[in-house]
Amino acid sequence: MEKASVGYLFRLAGKSSILLLFSALFSIISGIMDFVPLVMLYRVLLFLFGNNPNIDLAMQYAVYAGIAIIVKFVAMLISGSLSHIGAFNTLYEIRKRLSIHIATLNLGFFTKTTSGKLKKTIIEDTERIETMLAHQVPDLAKALVVPLLMFGYLCTLHVGLALCLLIPILIGAVVLAVGMRSSGKYMSWYHQLVGQLNSSIMQFINGMNVMKSFNVTAKGFKQYSDTVEEYHKMWTECSRAQAWPYGLFMVLIESGLLFSFPVGGWLYLQGSVDLPTYLFFLIMSIVFLSSLKSLSGFAVAISQILTGTEKIKDIMDLPQQGFGSTHQVLNQVDVAFENVHFSYEEDEVLHDISLTIPANTLTAFVGVSGSGKSTTAQLVPRFWDIQKGQIRLNGQSIDTFDESSLMESMSFVFQDAFMLSDTIRMNILVGKDEATDEEIQAAAKAAQIHDFIISLPDGYDTVMGEAGIKMSGGEKQRICIARAILKDAPLVIFDEATSFTDIENERKIQLALNELLQNKTTIMIAHRLNTIKHADQICVFDEGRIVERGTHEELLHRKGSYAKLWAIYAEEGQND
Repeated sequence: MEKASVGYLFRLAGKSSILLLFSALFSIISGIMDFVPLVMLYRVLLFLFGNNPNIDLAMQYAVYAGIAIIVKFVAMLISGSLSHIGAFNTLYEIRKRLSIHIATLNLGFFTKTTSGKLKKTIIEDTERIETMLAHQVPDLAKALVVPLLMFGYLCTLHVGLALCLLIPILIGAVVLAVGMRSSGKYMSWYHQLVGQLNSSIMQFINGMNVMKSFNVTAKGFKQYSDTVEEYHKMWTECSRAQAWPYGLFMVLIESGLLFSFPVGGWLYLQGSVDLPTYLFFLIMSIVFLSSLKSLSGFAVAISQILTGTEKIKDIMDLPQQGFGSTHQVLNQVDVAFENVHFSYEEDEVLHDISLTIPANTLTAFVGVSGSGKSTTAQLVPRFWDIQKGQIRLNGQSIDTFDESSLMESMSFVFQDAFMLSDTIRMNILVGKDEATDEEIQAAAKAAQIHDFIISLPDGYDTVMGEAGIKMSGGEKQRICIARAILKDAPLVIFDEATSFTDIENERKIQLALNELLQNKTTIMIAHRLNTIKHADQICVFDEGRIVERGTHEELLHRKGSYAKLWAIYAEEGQND
């Protein structure tokens, strides 16, 4: 499998990689133009110290040096413009590809990956890549190519003196390579800790009301502070491990004169080199080695960037959830589970589920928490893929439908009512984006939420989310029901709809449900058993199996698991 590399980044960049390559080319040109005035100075010194000084020719070389300086600044301007345009295009391309790819993964990915880690990969790691592409790629190209050209030119003047310049470089490279062997370990540690830091910060802030109410703020803060402490420990160890090789490398890079001055002086006294050449090499021993100083910084930066790129590649390499090719409009739906087994990684949580849900009927899933009822419902829209058995819609395996057909045939009202940070209108339009205002209002009225909406100052244009109006759980639930009514799909999956609402909201939700579920095939997961007394069939789950199935009256008569649940529910209702 391909490893994360600068080449991999360029492939992610797509067409923008051309801009980045040209920015590197113009950066190299600007670096060469930096060197040209020094060469012109050397030529002038040759004329001034020669037997036949030519002032006119010396002035001509001075003009060349001035032109080179102008070309350098123009090349720098072009390089900077191209690199930033290419980098921002690449940033857009990577984030777009990541977002599209993440949307194709099944829910297993999101249970194993925290939102903090995802945020770090999509936001922070890609931002660092943009910085590297905009600044470090062109500078790195210049730092690699221009010294080679300089060295080649110096060899044409005197090979021995040119080789002297390599002595501190070779020693420094060995020191840096040995000292930086642990950089990959520290970068991996760094990226892991930043993900944990993001997650603990979000958990600390989002859960502040709960922690304060239970007086456990210190405990919540401890998790965050422990992560910060480990983050500090990581950087302390990294600095101790890498400070000495980096420092020694910088000292060696600055010590070029220690080699070129005595060797060049001896060669000059021997008559092997003239004075202009000796002086030129003294200048170049500073300039040449200074141009290589940035390489040490590039090594650390690239190691950091490639570790972040590895995180991006890990996500991009995850297999997409495959769908079939059958496109079919389903006007009514029956559902069949045939000997279905399902596992979270190695642990099987559903065992041999067999069940038929006829079209236009209400099937309720009940059971204690963790019994498998919600997981079973989530298998129908393929939020998870089963390991064994079959799930069929109208007799056809769900694997054969394309994604559009599968999703258009179902409406969902989830336990956690997710709201966009947008207007109420746009939140309802999630169900049918081309709906008219009349259709939106009709859905809201059916969901028993219209009167509440028009009581707000901005009505349907009221903004929801962190910066907008705060709604109760029941009100959000009715917005979700309005979405489902607007979508008007033949299959409705309703997850624990009334588990956290007050009596008034529950009454309105029940009225909204009566509107939503007319002539629909419905799967309902409920804790409040009185809401599903009239279900066509009730499936009782326990430890990943359906242990009972029947109507409310039939199950009570059997005096089994459902009867016990009902007795507990009835007792709690009396206590309330």
